[in-house]
Amino acid sequence: MKWVRYIGALIILMCCINQILYADNNKQSYYRSFWNPKFHGKRLDYCSADKKLCGTEIANHYCQILGYDTSSKATIAYNVGVTNYLNACTGCKGWQCNGFTTINCVARTRHIPAKDYYFRSRTFVYPRFEHYRIDWCYRNGQGCGKRAAFSFCRRMGYERELGYKQDTQIEATRALGNHRLCFGEACRGFKQITCYR
Repeated sequence: MKWVRYIGALIILMCCINQILYADNNKQSYYRSFWNPKFHGKRLDYCSADKKLCGTEIANHYCQILGYDTSSKATIAYNVGVTNYLNACTGCKGWQCNGFTTINCVARTRHIPAKDYYFRSRTFVYPRFEHYRIDWCYRNGQGCGKRAAFSFCRRMGYERELGYKQDTQIEATRALGNHRLCFGEACRGFKQITCYR
């Protein structure tokens, strides 16, 4: 009878382990290894400028700057020669300066869709068309303001314009309707256009 209990306990244990492994796989981590990581053009120093933080703490901060959650591994590189500190505008020069050989950054995939209001509207500051500021009027002094803003928003893939502001004395503008250029202080354009979808 005892062996039946042992088998039952073994089955329960295996089910628990399977659930843990399944949960870990479901987290769907993504990662990237940065070899000889740099900061502002020079190798990243292994420690902070005051030497209070080193190794993992610096690697974690580095990964978070790059959009990851944390670091899973940080390997030291001795005697790099020239490094930059992560938390200061200064660097280190000399044989005593250490850096990183590699930093592995890790983040979790989050299956949370963005809210509608995050991307339904967008404000374009000093909007341009073919490298020129957009003229206040759509074509030949007609369709000024609303019509031109609506055309710009439609070109950008939005449903309509939500608001706009005028800007005066612009050196050069281009009309959306006929691509006509305007040069001089009399030219008017848009300071900003807010589009909505």
